[in-house]
Amino acid sequence: MNEIYPKAAESMQTAGARRAGARCGLLLLALAGVLQLSAGKTFADGLEGGFAVRSAALELKDGVYHLSASLDLPIGDAVRRGLADGVPLTLEVDLVVERVRRYLPNADVATLTQRYHLQYNTVSARYILRNDNSGQQQSLPTVDAALAQLSEVRDLPVLDKSLVAPGRPYEANVRARIDYGAVPLTLRILMFWVSEWHRDSGWYKWTLQP
Repeated sequence: MNEIYPKAAESMQTAGARRAGARCGLLLLALAGVLQLSAGKTFADGLEGGFAVRSAALELKDGVYHLSASLDLPIGDAVRRGLADGVPLTLEVDLVVERVRRYLPNADVATLTQRYHLQYNTVSARYILRNDNSGQQQSLPTVDAALAQLSEVRDLPVLDKSLVAPGRPYEANVRARIDYGAVPLTLRILMFWVSEWHRDSGWYKWTLQP
C-alpha cells in the first residue's frame, strides 16, 4: 500500500499538468485569434507588393565611404490610408561590409543599422520622417512625398577609409526591413505566421574595391 499511493499521486499530478498545459495552449491560440482580429481592424490591410533593394553603392568622400541606395517599398493604397490615419511605419537599412577571403569565411569589417520612423502628425498635418540614429527630422506635406524620401538613402556616412586596405577585395551587403504599425512584441510572438506587417527585402550584394 505504501508503494501504490505515491505512484498514484504522481500519476494524478502528471495528468493534471498535462491538462493544464493543454488548457494553456488552447488559451494562447484563442488569444492569438482575438489579437489577430483586433490587429486586422486596427491596421486594415498590411504591406503588399514587391520589396527590394533596387540599387546600392558606396562612394568615398573626404576619407569616409557614403552609402546611397534605392528601395522598392511594399506600399499600397491601404497602407497610405493607414499612414494618413496615424499608423506608424518603420524602416531599417542594414549594411555589412566583409573582407573576402579565399579559403576561409569572409571576415566582418563593419556592420551598421540605420533606422527611420515615419508617422503623420495631426497637429501640423504633416508627415514626420525621423532618423532614429541621428535624431534629425523632416516634415513633409504628403504621404507620397514622405514615401519617396523614405525609399531613397542618400550620402549616408557609414565606413571610414582606414578600415579597408587598398588592393584587397571586399563585399558590401545591404538589406531593408520594414514594419507597419506598432505591433507589440507579444503579438509578434503569438502571430509568428503573419507577415502583413513585417517584411524583409533580402540582401543586395556587390564588390567593393578600395
